[in-house]
Amino acid sequence: MKSTALLLAGALLLSVRLQAQKEEGRHAPDWGAYEQFNSILLPAVVRAPFTSVITAEWTKVLEDGTTLTVHNRRLVVRDSAGRIYQERRRLIPVDSSAEPDLQRIEISDPAAHQKFFCRPETHECILRDYSSPANVAQQPLGEQEDSFGSLTTEDLGRSFINGVEAIGTRETRTLNAGAIGNEHAISLVEEIWYSPQLGINVSVKRVDPRHGTQIINATEITQGDPSPAYFNVPKGFTVVDLRAATVQRAQGLPPRRP
Repeated sequence: MKSTALLLAGALLLSVRLQAQKEEGRHAPDWGAYEQFNSILLPAVVRAPFTSVITAEWTKVLEDGTTLTVHNRRLVVRDSAGRIYQERRRLIPVDSSAEPDLQRIEISDPAAHQKFFCRPETHECILRDYSSPANVAQQPLGEQEDSFGSLTTEDLGRSFINGVEAIGTRETRTLNAGAIGNEHAISLVEEIWYSPQLGINVSVKRVDPRHGTQIINATEITQGDPSPAYFNVPKGFTVVDLRAATVQRAQGLPPRRP
């Protein structure tokens, strides 16, 4: 009986030691590296309703010369009141015939100061406060210099792009050698076609040696008010209200002053 107990104790000690060795061989979590693809910005412009399919294509050339290209298509809608419905879909290989996965739906209502983020996999909509995109100052034509290098802005005139009249601009950002750790000077070129009627960029092309070439287009543009059903929370979805005032009330805090 005593020998059996000693054997069990020895086996347990060996198991603990083996487990400790396994634990020592593990590392802390590492989230890797990622790049962000920014699509066309949709401001809440009133009296400029439209429906469109936004296409995006991203091409990168790897160190060994391999070309990597991904793309997606997503529906965007805006009504006369400035409400916005837009899909967010995953980027997939360009040669894939599959439909890009729908990751979430965003429904913005600027007048009500609210925005829903709805995820199909959870059938849940997070309700948050709506905040309008920050205004960005327009760059003057010509060349502007700073401590990093220079920015040259060119007027490309007017043209019909994707079925609507648009104003074209090309911006070339030159980063001097050493500006961001680069051995030689590099140039980042962005060509933008903006529709004054819709208040959005209908075509964007970015060429950046750090991130490759990104091309975004607002296609299949239909002007006019869409169905009001787009701006309803999808049927069967649960709403979780995380607006600041709601959270403050739940925590028993006084409301913030405007």
